[in-house]
Amino acid sequence: MHEASLVQGLLDMTLTAVREHNAAHPEAPVTRVEEVRCELGLLSCVEPQTLTACFELFAEGTPAEGARLALETAPLPCRCQTCGHNFTLTQRRFACPRCGGENIHCDGGHGLTLLALHVAAEEPDHD
Repeated sequence: MHEASLVQGLLDMTLTAVREHNAAHPEAPVTRVEEVRCELGLLSCVEPQTLTACFELFAEGTPAEGARLALETAPLPCRCQTCGHNFTLTQRRFACPRCGGENIHCDGGHGLTLLALHVAAEEPDHD
């Protein structure tokens, strides 16, 4: 299950970003991560439910505990080798939309990209 190693890397990046923010902005420290938004490649062979479950498990006891893992599918740029049409896939249907040919070349689609973190900062005391 490579989802566990992906989640560990994702969580490491998330917690590093929180530490770096808190070091640079001690007046407004991040106390928790509310959402981790990522883009998942169409060819990544990652099961989103397994990725989410691993994230929930690995985040326990960290500022990311309880954070929502929001996954978007990254569009996959392709070119039909039969008719030369350039197109983008968003679903695993590997055929040219113009000619129906299945001799297509795809560029990328294997990664998991961290897009954004939504965090909550500690409110300063106003006495």
